[in-house]
Amino acid sequence: MKIIIGIDPGLTGGIAILDSGTMELITVVDMPIVPEGGKKKVSGHGLMKIIGGYARQDVQMVYLEKVGARPGQGVVSMFNFGRSYGAIESAVSVLGFPLTYVTPQLWKRSAGLVGSPKDASRGKVLDLYPEADVHRKKDNGRADAVLIARYGELA
Repeated sequence: MKIIIGIDPGLTGGIAILDSGTMELITVVDMPIVPEGGKKKVSGHGLMKIIGGYARQDVQMVYLEKVGARPGQGVVSMFNFGRSYGAIESAVSVLGFPLTYVTPQLWKRSAGLVGSPKDASRGKVLDLYPEADVHRKKDNGRADAVLIARYGELA
């Protein structure tokens, strides 16, 4: 089986794994996080436990949303996000999986969501995969990860 992995980075992000041949949703989960002082951070080890059970030759591609600084974000906030992003890149690299970056504009266009509210991705995923665990408002990161993976397969 060949798989595609989609990752929406950040503390509220998600990870989705699709069967490349059938487009079947294998799993969708929250980004693994661990406490650090009074804050939280992405767990590279947790990510490796989620995606590391697949052989290198079975992973067709990992698609990671390419994000950057936004106006009004603080320096500390961006530094912490950069650490999380680096943890994701490192975990994928250590596993030897191929990695492609995809902008939000590209995957949203592919999903027909350009100009739609953030919550629209959950509705789109539930239309495609009614069994997907993206029913709660806080599951936007999971839904985005599914659509990022689908972008990779359909691009």
